[in-house]
Amino acid sequence: MTDTNYPKVDYLLQLSCGYWKSYILFTAVEFDLFTIMNKGRLTAKEVSQAIQANERATEMLLNALVSLRLLIKQENHYANSSLSNCYLIKGNPNYLGDYIHHFHNMTDTWAMLRETIETGNPVSLKDLPEEVDPHDLRDFITAMHNIASVKTEELCRKLDLKGAKTLLDIAGGPGTYAIALAKANPELRAVVFDLEHTIRLTREFIAAAKIGDRVTTQAGNCLEDGFGENMYDVILVSNLLHIYNTANNTRILRKCRDALKECGLIVIHEFVLDETRTHPQFAALFSLNMLLGTQEGASYSEPEYQEWLANAGFDDIKKIDLESNSTLIIGKRR
Repeated sequence: MTDTNYPKVDYLLQLSCGYWKSYILFTAVEFDLFTIMNKGRLTAKEVSQAIQANERATEMLLNALVSLRLLIKQENHYANSSLSNCYLIKGNPNYLGDYIHHFHNMTDTWAMLRETIETGNPVSLKDLPEEVDPHDLRDFITAMHNIASVKTEELCRKLDLKGAKTLLDIAGGPGTYAIALAKANPELRAVVFDLEHTIRLTREFIAAAKIGDRVTTQAGNCLEDGFGENMYDVILVSNLLHIYNTANNTRILRKCRDALKECGLIVIHEFVLDETRTHPQFAALFSLNMLLGTQEGASYSEPEYQEWLANAGFDDIKKIDLESNSTLIIGKRR
């Protein structure tokens, strides 16, 4: 019998059962288990009582979480790992539970990937009501606040806004970036632009940050409405352009140019692909997420953003990679 050097199969097996890990995390977050574990070292019985669940099943879940390095185990007691303490305890500034819940909500949509590939249509939009469900919207905006909150320190550190007095945050959602940039730049005043039903929630985040004197809101539609003329030193367009196609993105960027003062800066914050459109991995996978959930969205490459900006009236274009899978692309109004 001839020996054959087959590639190792482990990688395929890990891909095939990858959802096991996701659902273990989803379940723990749904139980708010990590917040409970913050009380101290607990036994499986104590945890099962706290989450009102079966003791045997709870112990299996806890052991699995230890294997994922989300808990630590000493004898028969469990405690949070440092990672869980930082990001998974409700009420902490860096809490990501709402963002993880958002990924959990998307699993039904991802189960329809084959149908979406066959038809090219975003199956998740089939049965959506005309009006956004207020509970779903709040969940989504809170999730966006979660993930933005852990990026603000790096964003403020790498984005030099020295001398800027006015900023427009287009489709700013919870206003997390506008709030952080205003706090980091005491001379800066910011306006968060988004749809009316979103702006109602934005005002809550601004009020909680106690910065309503320098961060305000404006309701509007980024495709239908203008942003003003010669009004802003900086315009931030974060996680918006992946929703639309080239034509609509160019329209948005041209309106941004009109709204900027001379030599004003546009800052695009996105998951940016390289020229091959295969890396970084998160951006390549995120493109499918946009296929599933939007009519015309996708991840776009750096050359595409550069071309759009040039066509819209920007030059001196540069890129700043962030540590969290995303990129800043900055241009100056011609």
